[in-house]
This record gives sequence, C-alpha cells and structure tokens, in this order.
Amino acid sequence: MMAGLGERIGERLAALRRARGLTLTELAARCGLSASFLSQVERGVSAPSIVSLYRICQALGISVSQVLPEPGQGGSPVRQHSSQPPLRISERGATYIYLSGDFPERELEALVNEFPPGYRHPMAAHEGEEFGYVLSGDLALTIEDRTYMLGPGDSFHFPARRPHSYHTRQGAKVLIVSTQRFIEGGGG
Repeated sequence: MMAGLGERIGERLAALRRARGLTLTELAARCGLSASFLSQVERGVSAPSIVSLYRICQALGISVSQVLPEPGQGGSPVRQHSSQPPLRISERGATYIYLSGDFPERELEALVNEFPPGYRHPMAAHEGEEFGYVLSGDLALTIEDRTYMLGPGDSFHFPARRPHSYHTRQGAKVLIVSTQRFIEGGGG
C-alpha cells in the first residue's frame, strides 16, 4: 500500500465504527476477526486482506468504497498512474489492482487480478454480472460444473449468481469488470 493509505483507511474504519457505537470487541464478533487485529488496522499498523476489509465493512453495514480515499482532486474521471497509482491489495498470493473511479452512482468495478502459478480461488457467487479478459497466462474458469480453459485474448461474461471459481497453473493476469463491487463483494 502506498504511504499513508493504511492510516487513512484505518481512520475511516475507526470513525465509522465509533459512529455506530461499536467497540472493537463487538465489531470483532460481527466480522470474525480479532479485536487486536482490528485495532492494528484502525491504527494503520496492519493492512487487511481484501476479504478481511470486506468482512469489516460488511459488519459495519457499509461498502468498501466508503473507506477508500477519493481519487484525485475534484473526482476526476481519469486515474493517471504517474500521479495516482492504483490501490493494490494482496490476498493469498494474488494481487488485486483496483482501477475503478469513485463516484456515488458508480455501477461498475474494474480490477486487474494477478494470480500466481498454482493459484486457486474458491467457488463463489454474488449479485450482478462478471466480465473478464485474460491479459496473460492461463486461466481455468469453472462456472457451476463446467470448466473453461482460457488464454491471452479470451474473455468471459456471465451472471455472477452462478457459482464460479478460478485456477491457474502458470499464473495469469486478468482484467475483471463486474456490476458487483469486487472490493465490497469479495471478488471472484
């Protein structure tokens, strides 16, 4: 995470928790994480995984976008890498590069998922639609009981309420766009 980002996210989480009248212990019970870990996150000492951040926000009844910093001054529709690198969150060896803008009526979430060799994402289902485009590597996409072998240039698009999972032998880089906010929805 870029310098200060963890502290800003932690400060927002702490303020939202206090606004709801919750103690760290109560929030821990709601999200299944330890109170000591939550304290570290709120102080910017530890960075939560994408799943942990989702669980914290879900327990607070908010979207993850409510704790992420606003992009650029004036809510610019453009994110220029040189002045505002995208948020990168790592979980279980995979890296999720958050590309979406941040505005209230946003309906799409865009990420580049970097999966290491041997990566397996468990079966998941969520609201909305999911679109993906394989940038590099190999990706096995399983939707319900059917597996599709994909390579660079291949794409997919399906109702995300259908149980789905990903795995890769060599590693893969995949652009994902979803109507379900990934950072809110646990991505996948």
